[in-house]
Amino acid sequence: MDRGTSTVARGRRRGPPLPVRAPHGRWRDTPPPSVAWVQARRSTERPPAPEPARPSAGREPELLSWADLPADILGLVVGRLPRVDDRARLRSVCRAWRAAARVHGRPPPPLPLLVLSDFSFSAFCADGAMAGVRRIPLPSREMAAGVRCVGSFHGWLVGVQQLNKGRYFGDGRCFLMNAFYQDVVRLPPPSVNTHSLDAYSKSLPIANGSGAVQCTVNGAQYVMSFCKVVLPSSPDHDGKCIVAAVSVHRSTASLALWRPGMTSWCVCQGGCISKFSDIALYQGKVYMFSKVTTNLFVFDISEDESGLMVSGVERCVTELPEVKDSYGQRWNIVEWHGKLLLVVIYLGLEGWHNICKIGVFEVDLSTNPFRFTEINSLDGDCIFISPCSSNSFRVCLYDGVEDDLIYFIDGGLNHSRNASPFDKFVYNMRNGTLAPFAVEITEDNLRAPDGSLMNPTWFFPSE
Repeated sequence: MDRGTSTVARGRRRGPPLPVRAPHGRWRDTPPPSVAWVQARRSTERPPAPEPARPSAGREPELLSWADLPADILGLVVGRLPRVDDRARLRSVCRAWRAAARVHGRPPPPLPLLVLSDFSFSAFCADGAMAGVRRIPLPSREMAAGVRCVGSFHGWLVGVQQLNKGRYFGDGRCFLMNAFYQDVVRLPPPSVNTHSLDAYSKSLPIANGSGAVQCTVNGAQYVMSFCKVVLPSSPDHDGKCIVAAVSVHRSTASLALWRPGMTSWCVCQGGCISKFSDIALYQGKVYMFSKVTTNLFVFDISEDESGLMVSGVERCVTELPEVKDSYGQRWNIVEWHGKLLLVVIYLGLEGWHNICKIGVFEVDLSTNPFRFTEINSLDGDCIFISPCSSNSFRVCLYDGVEDDLIYFIDGGLNHSRNASPFDKFVYNMRNGTLAPFAVEITEDNLRAPDGSLMNPTWFFPSE
Protein backbone atom coordinates (compact mmCIF):
# COMPACT_ATOMS: atom_id res chain seq x y z
CA MET A 1 0.00 0.00 0.00
CA ASP A 2 1.46 3.39 -0.94
CA ARG A 3 1.82 6.35 1.45
CA GLY A 4 -1.29 8.14 0.20
CA THR A 5 -3.44 5.07 0.66
CA SER A 6 -2.00 4.54 4.20
CA THR A 7 -2.87 8.10 5.20
CA VAL A 8 -6.43 7.86 3.98
CA ALA A 9 -6.85 4.50 5.68
CA ARG A 10 -5.96 6.11 9.02
CA GLY A 11 -8.73 8.65 8.58
CA ARG A 12 -6.49 11.71 8.23
CA ARG A 13 -7.57 14.70 6.11
CA ARG A 14 -5.05 15.44 3.38
CA GLY A 15 -4.17 19.04 2.79
CA PRO A 16 -3.42 20.70 -0.56
CA PRO A 17 -0.31 19.50 -2.34
CA LEU A 18 2.85 21.35 -1.49
CA PRO A 19 4.61 23.30 -4.21
CA VAL A 20 7.30 21.30 -5.97
CA ARG A 21 10.50 22.56 -7.47
CA ALA A 22 10.39 22.66 -11.25
CA PRO A 23 13.44 22.08 -13.42
CA HIS A 24 15.95 24.91 -13.86
CA GLY A 25 15.38 26.03 -10.15
CA ARG A 26 11.91 27.51 -10.58
CA TRP A 27 8.86 26.82 -8.36
CA ARG A 28 5.79 25.33 -9.90
CA ASP A 29 2.67 26.42 -7.94
CA THR A 30 -0.34 24.21 -7.55
CA PRO A 31 -3.88 25.59 -7.68
CA PRO A 32 -5.03 27.34 -4.44
CA PRO A 33 -7.20 25.30 -1.99
CA SER A 34 -10.95 25.61 -2.10
CA VAL A 35 -12.95 27.83 0.32
CA ALA A 36 -14.68 24.78 1.84
CA TRP A 37 -11.35 23.16 2.69
CA VAL A 38 -10.07 26.33 4.39
CA GLN A 39 -13.20 26.65 6.54
CA ALA A 40 -13.01 22.99 7.58
CA ARG A 41 -9.32 23.38 8.39
CA ARG A 42 -9.92 26.43 10.60
CA SER A 43 -12.72 24.69 12.52
CA THR A 44 -10.26 22.03 13.74
CA GLU A 45 -7.40 24.35 14.70
CA ARG A 46 -6.79 25.32 18.40
CA PRO A 47 -7.80 28.93 19.09
CA PRO A 48 -4.88 31.25 19.72
CA ALA A 49 -3.92 31.78 23.39
CA PRO A 50 -4.71 35.25 24.78
CA GLU A 51 -1.77 37.52 25.00
CA PRO A 52 -0.50 38.20 28.54
CA ALA A 53 -1.31 41.58 29.98
CA ARG A 54 1.49 43.96 29.42
CA PRO A 55 2.66 46.04 32.39
CA SER A 56 2.13 49.76 32.23
CA ALA A 57 4.90 51.78 30.86
CA GLY A 58 7.61 52.37 33.46
CA ARG A 59 6.32 49.66 35.92
CA GLU A 60 7.96 46.31 36.64
CA PRO A 61 5.77 43.19 37.01
CA GLU A 62 4.75 42.72 40.68
CA LEU A 63 6.02 39.49 42.36
CA LEU A 64 4.06 38.12 45.34
CA SER A 65 5.90 36.91 48.45
CA TRP A 66 4.91 34.28 51.04
CA ALA A 67 5.02 37.09 53.58
CA ASP A 68 2.04 38.67 51.79
CA LEU A 69 -0.27 35.76 52.66
CA PRO A 70 -3.39 37.27 54.28
CA ALA A 71 -3.42 37.19 58.06
CA ASP A 72 -6.91 35.66 58.23
CA ILE A 73 -5.77 32.67 56.20
CA LEU A 74 -2.76 32.20 58.46
CA GLY A 75 -5.06 32.34 61.47
CA LEU A 76 -7.15 29.52 60.02
CA VAL A 77 -4.02 27.46 59.35
CA VAL A 78 -2.72 27.90 62.91
CA GLY A 79 -6.09 26.84 64.32
CA ARG A 80 -5.81 23.57 62.40
CA LEU A 81 -2.32 22.75 63.66
CA PRO A 82 -2.82 20.77 66.89
CA ARG A 83 0.90 20.31 67.64
CA VAL A 84 2.99 23.06 69.18
CA ASP A 85 6.11 22.15 67.18
CA ASP A 86 4.20 22.61 63.90
CA ARG A 87 2.98 26.02 65.09
CA ALA A 88 6.56 26.95 65.96
CA ARG A 89 7.68 26.06 62.43
CA LEU A 90 4.97 28.30 60.97
CA ARG A 91 5.97 31.24 63.16
CA SER A 92 9.63 30.80 62.23
CA VAL A 93 9.02 31.36 58.48
CA CYS A 94 9.13 35.16 58.70
CA ARG A 95 8.14 38.08 60.91
CA ALA A 96 4.86 38.62 59.07
CA TRP A 97 3.75 35.04 59.73
CA ARG A 98 4.84 35.24 63.35
CA ALA A 99 2.84 38.44 63.87
CA ALA A 100 -0.21 37.09 62.07
CA ALA A 101 -0.16 33.85 64.08
CA ARG A 102 -0.20 35.81 67.34
CA VAL A 103 -2.62 38.59 66.43
CA HIS A 104 -5.34 36.95 64.36
CA GLY A 105 -7.58 35.24 66.90
CA ARG A 106 -6.49 32.83 69.59
CA PRO A 107 -6.28 29.19 68.48
CA PRO A 108 -7.12 26.40 70.90
CA PRO A 109 -4.24 25.21 73.09
CA PRO A 110 -1.95 22.75 71.31
CA LEU A 111 -1.86 19.09 72.22
CA PRO A 112 0.45 18.23 75.15
CA LEU A 113 4.09 17.21 75.02
CA LEU A 114 5.79 14.54 77.06
CA VAL A 115 9.01 16.02 78.44
CA LEU A 116 11.59 13.52 79.56
CA SER A 117 13.79 14.16 82.54
CA ASP A 118 16.72 15.35 80.38
CA PHE A 119 14.50 18.04 78.72
CA SER A 120 14.01 16.12 75.48
CA PHE A 121 10.39 15.86 74.43
CA SER A 122 7.95 13.88 72.31
CA ALA A 123 4.76 15.39 70.85
CA PHE A 124 1.35 13.80 71.33
CA CYS A 125 -0.39 13.42 67.95
CA ALA A 126 -4.08 13.53 67.07
CA ASP A 127 -4.18 9.78 66.41
CA GLY A 128 -2.83 8.99 69.89
CA ALA A 129 0.73 8.23 68.77
CA MET A 130 3.89 9.97 69.99
CA ALA A 131 6.21 11.80 67.59
CA GLY A 132 10.00 11.55 67.61
CA VAL A 133 12.12 12.70 70.54
CA ARG A 134 13.74 16.15 70.28
CA ARG A 135 15.64 18.43 72.61
CA ILE A 136 14.34 21.60 74.31
CA PRO A 137 17.08 24.29 74.20
CA LEU A 138 18.09 25.61 77.60
CA PRO A 139 19.69 28.95 78.50
CA SER A 140 23.46 28.77 78.69
CA ARG A 141 23.60 28.90 82.49
CA GLU A 142 21.09 26.06 82.85
CA MET A 143 22.85 23.83 80.30
CA ALA A 144 24.88 21.82 82.76
CA ALA A 145 25.39 18.19 83.61
CA GLY A 146 22.85 16.68 85.95
CA VAL A 147 19.97 19.03 85.02
CA ARG A 148 16.60 17.29 84.95
CA CYS A 149 12.93 18.26 84.57
CA VAL A 150 10.66 17.65 87.60
CA GLY A 151 7.43 19.54 86.81
CA SER A 152 5.51 21.89 84.54
CA PHE A 153 2.69 24.39 84.39
CA HIS A 154 1.34 25.75 81.08
CA GLY A 155 4.37 27.19 79.29
CA TRP A 156 6.76 26.77 82.23
CA LEU A 157 9.07 23.88 83.13
CA VAL A 158 10.73 23.18 86.48
CA GLY A 159 14.35 22.10 86.45
CA VAL A 160 16.82 21.06 89.13
CA GLN A 161 20.51 20.30 89.05
CA GLN A 162 22.14 17.82 91.35
CA LEU A 163 25.30 18.71 93.22
CA ASN A 164 28.58 17.76 91.58
CA LYS A 165 28.97 14.99 94.13
CA GLY A 166 25.84 13.25 92.84
CA ARG A 167 22.19 12.88 93.84
CA TYR A 168 23.28 11.19 97.08
CA PHE A 169 24.12 14.71 98.26
CA GLY A 170 20.91 16.32 96.97
CA ASP A 171 20.11 19.03 94.43
CA GLY A 172 22.12 22.24 94.29
CA ARG A 173 19.91 24.42 92.07
CA CYS A 174 16.23 24.81 91.16
CA PHE A 175 14.72 27.07 88.49
CA LEU A 176 11.54 27.78 86.52
CA MET A 177 11.96 28.29 82.77
CA ASN A 178 9.54 29.44 80.09
CA ALA A 179 10.02 26.85 77.37
CA PHE A 180 9.29 29.30 74.52
CA TYR A 181 10.86 32.57 75.65
CA GLN A 182 13.52 31.02 77.92
CA ASP A 183 12.73 33.40 80.78
CA VAL A 184 14.21 31.97 83.97
CA VAL A 185 13.13 32.37 87.60
CA ARG A 186 15.76 31.00 89.98
CA LEU A 187 14.54 29.51 93.25
CA PRO A 188 16.54 28.92 96.45
CA PRO A 189 18.82 25.86 96.38
CA PRO A 190 17.12 22.67 97.61
CA SER A 191 20.19 21.76 99.67
CA VAL A 192 22.05 24.13 101.99
CA ASN A 193 24.64 23.89 104.71
CA THR A 194 24.85 27.24 106.48
CA HIS A 195 24.80 28.64 109.99
CA SER A 196 21.54 30.57 109.82
CA LEU A 197 20.64 32.61 112.88
CA ASP A 198 17.04 33.38 111.91
CA ALA A 199 15.70 29.82 111.54
CA TYR A 200 12.04 29.51 112.43
CA SER A 201 10.32 26.19 113.22
CA LYS A 202 6.82 25.08 114.08
CA SER A 203 5.41 21.71 115.10
CA LEU A 204 1.84 21.09 114.00
CA PRO A 205 -0.27 18.18 115.33
CA ILE A 206 -2.31 16.35 112.70
CA ALA A 207 -5.99 17.05 113.27
CA ASN A 208 -8.20 13.97 113.21
CA GLY A 209 -5.09 11.79 113.30
CA SER A 210 -1.90 11.02 115.14
CA GLY A 211 1.60 12.42 114.90
CA ALA A 212 2.82 15.87 113.91
CA VAL A 213 4.44 17.76 111.07
CA GLN A 214 7.62 19.77 111.69
CA CYS A 215 8.02 22.85 109.47
CA THR A 216 11.20 24.98 109.30
CA VAL A 217 11.99 28.20 107.40
CA ASN A 218 15.60 29.39 106.95
CA GLY A 219 16.92 26.10 108.26
CA ALA A 220 20.64 25.92 108.91
CA GLN A 221 21.02 22.63 107.06
CA TYR A 222 18.80 20.48 104.89
CA VAL A 223 19.34 18.23 101.88
CA MET A 224 16.60 17.60 99.35
CA SER A 225 16.34 15.87 95.99
CA PHE A 226 13.16 16.99 94.24
CA CYS A 227 11.11 14.40 92.36
CA LYS A 228 7.93 16.44 91.71
CA VAL A 229 7.26 20.19 91.76
CA VAL A 230 3.76 21.70 91.31
CA LEU A 231 2.53 25.28 90.97
CA PRO A 232 -1.05 26.50 90.48
CA SER A 233 -0.22 29.52 88.30
CA SER A 234 2.52 30.90 86.10
CA PRO A 235 5.26 32.88 87.87
CA ASP A 236 4.57 35.84 85.59
CA HIS A 237 0.82 35.85 86.30
CA ASP A 238 0.50 38.07 89.36
CA GLY A 239 3.82 37.72 91.18
CA LYS A 240 2.17 35.58 93.87
CA CYS A 241 3.10 32.18 92.53
CA ILE A 242 3.28 29.40 95.15
CA VAL A 243 5.55 26.41 94.55
CA ALA A 244 5.19 23.07 96.32
CA ALA A 245 7.83 20.36 95.91
CA VAL A 246 8.21 16.78 97.12
CA SER A 247 11.69 15.52 97.90
CA VAL A 248 12.90 11.99 98.49
CA HIS A 249 16.45 11.75 99.80
CA ARG A 250 17.90 8.68 101.47
CA SER A 251 14.38 7.28 101.89
CA THR A 252 13.27 10.45 103.71
CA ALA A 253 10.40 12.40 102.15
CA SER A 254 9.92 16.16 102.61
CA LEU A 255 7.40 18.74 101.51
CA ALA A 256 8.92 22.12 100.51
CA LEU A 257 7.06 25.40 99.96
CA TRP A 258 8.22 28.67 98.38
CA ARG A 259 6.88 31.98 97.07
CA PRO A 260 8.63 35.02 95.52
CA GLY A 261 10.60 36.97 98.10
CA MET A 262 11.65 33.96 100.17
CA THR A 263 15.37 33.19 100.31
CA SER A 264 14.84 29.71 101.72
CA TRP A 265 12.37 26.85 101.43
CA CYS A 266 9.82 26.05 104.10
CA VAL A 267 10.72 22.39 104.70
CA CYS A 268 8.12 20.08 106.27
CA GLN A 269 8.64 16.53 107.49
CA GLY A 270 6.40 14.02 109.22
CA GLY A 271 4.97 10.54 109.07
CA CYS A 272 2.10 11.51 106.78
CA ILE A 273 4.58 12.95 104.26
CA SER A 274 6.91 9.97 104.19
CA LYS A 275 4.16 7.70 102.82
CA PHE A 276 2.85 10.01 100.10
CA SER A 277 1.49 8.74 96.79
CA ASP A 278 0.73 12.02 94.99
CA ILE A 279 0.27 15.73 95.76
CA ALA A 280 -1.73 18.61 94.33
CA LEU A 281 -1.74 22.35 95.02
CA TYR A 282 -5.38 23.38 94.81
CA GLN A 283 -7.09 26.60 95.97
CA GLY A 284 -4.17 27.56 98.22
CA LYS A 285 -3.92 24.18 99.96
CA VAL A 286 -1.70 21.15 99.50
CA TYR A 287 -3.49 17.82 99.13
CA MET A 288 -1.38 14.72 99.71
CA PHE A 289 -2.59 11.14 99.36
CA SER A 290 -1.04 8.36 101.40
CA LYS A 291 0.10 5.24 99.53
CA VAL A 292 -0.30 3.04 102.62
CA THR A 293 -3.84 3.97 103.65
CA THR A 294 -6.74 5.65 101.87
CA ASN A 295 -6.10 8.86 103.82
CA LEU A 296 -6.01 12.28 102.23
CA PHE A 297 -3.99 14.90 104.17
CA VAL A 298 -4.78 18.59 103.72
CA PHE A 299 -2.14 21.24 104.48
CA ASP A 300 -3.40 24.77 105.11
CA ILE A 301 -0.89 27.43 104.02
CA SER A 302 -0.56 30.90 105.51
CA GLU A 303 1.92 33.76 105.23
CA ASP A 304 3.82 35.57 107.94
CA GLU A 305 7.00 37.60 108.22
CA SER A 306 9.07 34.53 107.36
CA GLY A 307 7.15 33.76 104.17
CA LEU A 308 5.00 30.69 103.64
CA MET A 309 4.23 28.47 106.59
CA VAL A 310 1.90 25.53 107.14
CA SER A 311 -0.79 26.63 109.59
CA GLY A 312 -2.63 23.32 109.95
CA VAL A 313 -2.66 19.67 108.87
CA GLU A 314 -5.80 17.53 108.81
CA ARG A 315 -6.29 13.85 108.08
CA CYS A 316 -9.41 13.14 106.03
CA VAL A 317 -10.66 9.56 105.99
CA THR A 318 -11.76 8.45 102.55
CA GLU A 319 -14.10 5.64 101.65
CA LEU A 320 -13.54 4.28 98.16
CA PRO A 321 -15.48 1.37 96.63
CA GLU A 322 -13.84 -2.01 97.08
CA VAL A 323 -13.04 -4.10 94.03
CA LYS A 324 -13.03 -7.89 94.09
CA ASP A 325 -9.59 -9.55 93.80
CA SER A 326 -7.84 -6.19 94.26
CA TYR A 327 -4.84 -6.31 96.60
CA GLY A 328 -3.45 -2.81 96.14
CA GLN A 329 -4.23 0.64 94.84
CA ARG A 330 -2.41 3.49 93.18
CA TRP A 331 -3.76 7.06 93.30
CA ASN A 332 -3.26 10.15 91.15
CA ILE A 333 -4.79 13.56 91.86
CA VAL A 334 -5.90 15.56 88.80
CA GLU A 335 -7.61 18.94 88.51
CA TRP A 336 -10.54 18.94 86.08
CA HIS A 337 -12.79 21.94 85.36
CA GLY A 338 -12.02 23.48 88.74
CA LYS A 339 -12.63 20.22 90.60
CA LEU A 340 -10.34 17.56 92.02
CA LEU A 341 -10.45 14.08 90.54
CA LEU A 342 -8.94 10.98 92.06
CA VAL A 343 -7.82 8.38 89.51
CA VAL A 344 -7.48 5.00 91.22
CA ILE A 345 -5.79 1.94 89.75
CA TYR A 346 -6.87 -1.28 91.47
CA LEU A 347 -4.04 -3.81 91.29
CA GLY A 348 -4.19 -7.58 91.47
CA LEU A 349 -1.65 -10.03 92.84
CA GLU A 350 0.80 -9.39 89.98
CA GLY A 351 0.84 -5.62 90.43
CA TRP A 352 0.96 -3.51 87.27
CA HIS A 353 0.64 -6.61 85.09
CA ASN A 354 -2.75 -7.41 86.59
CA ILE A 355 -5.01 -4.33 86.72
CA CYS A 356 -8.46 -5.19 88.00
CA LYS A 357 -10.09 -1.83 87.42
CA ILE A 358 -9.47 1.89 86.92
CA GLY A 359 -11.89 4.24 88.65
CA VAL A 360 -12.28 8.02 88.31
CA PHE A 361 -13.85 9.78 91.29
CA GLU A 362 -14.91 13.40 91.74
CA VAL A 363 -13.94 14.67 95.20
CA ASP A 364 -16.49 16.74 97.11
CA LEU A 365 -14.42 18.85 99.51
CA SER A 366 -17.47 20.45 101.12
CA THR A 367 -18.42 17.34 103.12
CA ASN A 368 -16.77 15.77 106.14
CA PRO A 369 -15.58 13.16 105.42
CA PHE A 370 -14.99 13.95 101.76
CA ARG A 371 -17.43 12.34 99.36
CA PHE A 372 -16.15 10.46 96.29
CA THR A 373 -18.50 10.08 93.32
CA GLU A 374 -17.45 7.83 90.47
CA ILE A 375 -17.82 9.33 86.97
CA ASN A 376 -17.82 7.57 83.59
CA SER A 377 -17.28 10.50 81.23
CA LEU A 378 -14.94 13.48 80.99
CA ASP A 379 -17.29 15.58 78.81
CA GLY A 380 -14.98 15.96 75.83
CA ASP A 381 -11.69 15.79 77.77
CA CYS A 382 -8.84 13.36 78.20
CA ILE A 383 -6.54 12.92 81.21
CA PHE A 384 -2.76 12.64 80.91
CA ILE A 385 -0.93 11.12 83.88
CA SER A 386 2.82 11.05 84.47
CA PRO A 387 4.95 10.99 87.62
CA CYS A 388 5.80 14.71 87.57
CA SER A 389 2.64 16.21 86.09
CA SER A 390 -0.97 15.14 85.51
CA ASN A 391 -3.77 17.20 84.03
CA SER A 392 -6.91 17.14 81.91
CA PHE A 393 -7.07 18.46 78.35
CA ARG A 394 -10.04 19.43 76.16
CA VAL A 395 -9.43 17.25 73.10
CA CYS A 396 -12.91 17.86 71.61
CA LEU A 397 -11.54 21.13 70.19
CA TYR A 398 -9.76 19.07 67.53
CA ASP A 399 -11.23 16.79 64.89
CA GLY A 400 -10.19 13.15 65.05
CA VAL A 401 -8.99 13.13 68.69
CA GLU A 402 -10.98 10.70 70.82
CA ASP A 403 -12.15 11.84 74.25
CA ASP A 404 -12.85 9.97 77.53
CA LEU A 405 -9.39 8.41 77.47
CA ILE A 406 -6.72 8.37 80.21
CA TYR A 407 -3.11 8.15 79.06
CA PHE A 408 -0.76 6.64 81.66
CA ILE A 409 3.01 6.86 81.77
CA ASP A 410 3.49 6.06 85.40
CA GLY A 411 5.14 3.87 87.94
CA GLY A 412 5.92 6.01 90.97
CA LEU A 413 8.22 8.91 91.78
CA ASN A 414 11.07 7.29 93.68
CA HIS A 415 12.96 4.67 91.69
CA SER A 416 15.89 2.40 92.38
CA ARG A 417 18.48 1.73 89.71
CA ASN A 418 17.04 -1.71 88.96
CA ALA A 419 13.39 -0.61 89.01
CA SER A 420 11.12 -2.06 86.34
CA PRO A 421 10.27 0.25 83.44
CA PHE A 422 7.28 2.55 83.30
CA ASP A 423 3.92 1.12 82.31
CA LYS A 424 2.56 2.93 79.26
CA PHE A 425 -1.07 2.33 78.43
CA VAL A 426 -4.33 4.10 77.63
CA TYR A 427 -7.64 3.42 79.39
CA ASN A 428 -10.98 3.89 77.64
CA MET A 429 -13.61 5.07 80.13
CA ARG A 430 -16.48 4.17 77.80
CA ASN A 431 -15.81 0.47 77.45
CA GLY A 432 -13.27 -0.16 80.24
CA THR A 433 -10.56 -1.48 77.93
CA LEU A 434 -6.77 -1.04 78.12
CA ALA A 435 -4.42 -0.66 75.16
CA PRO A 436 -0.66 -0.06 74.74
CA PHE A 437 0.47 3.53 74.44
CA ALA A 438 3.65 5.42 73.51
CA VAL A 439 5.34 2.39 71.99
CA GLU A 440 7.48 4.86 70.02
CA ILE A 441 9.27 5.87 73.24
CA THR A 442 11.80 3.19 74.06
CA GLU A 443 12.97 2.18 77.51
CA ASP A 444 16.34 3.81 76.79
CA ASN A 445 14.56 7.18 76.45
CA LEU A 446 13.31 6.82 80.03
CA ARG A 447 16.59 5.87 81.69
CA ALA A 448 19.64 7.87 82.72
CA PRO A 449 23.15 6.81 81.67
CA ASP A 450 23.59 5.03 85.02
CA GLY A 451 20.47 2.92 84.34
CA SER A 452 18.11 4.64 86.79
CA LEU A 453 14.63 5.64 85.64
CA MET A 454 13.99 9.28 84.71
CA ASN A 455 10.54 10.60 85.56
CA PRO A 456 8.75 12.11 82.52
CA THR A 457 6.25 14.95 82.83
CA TRP A 458 3.32 15.98 80.66
CA PHE A 459 3.69 19.55 79.44
CA PHE A 460 0.67 21.64 78.40
CA PRO A 461 1.75 24.68 76.34
CA SER A 462 -0.58 27.67 76.41
CA GLU A 463 -0.03 28.73 72.77
